[in-house]
Amino acid sequence: MTDAKEFSISSNGDRWSLEEVDGAMCVRHKANEASGGHETRTALAAFLEERVGKPEHTALLQLLGRSPDESKDS
Repeated sequence: MTDAKEFSISSNGDRWSLEEVDGAMCVRHKANEASGGHETRTALAAFLEERVGKPEHTALLQLLGRSPDESKDS
């Protein structure tokens, strides 16, 4: 696994980062401590499809150098 690149922190403390696992890019979500700090990983393409319109989606697009309009065609 390469170093994770954090790209979004919500007002409640949830964190999102981009990382590589077994050669595939994925997004790691770590819930805030009050929610138990549970971590999940989602494939990059699935995250981009599922989280449209959310602040973490926009932040990831910025990290990737894409605009929200470009993600509609992916």
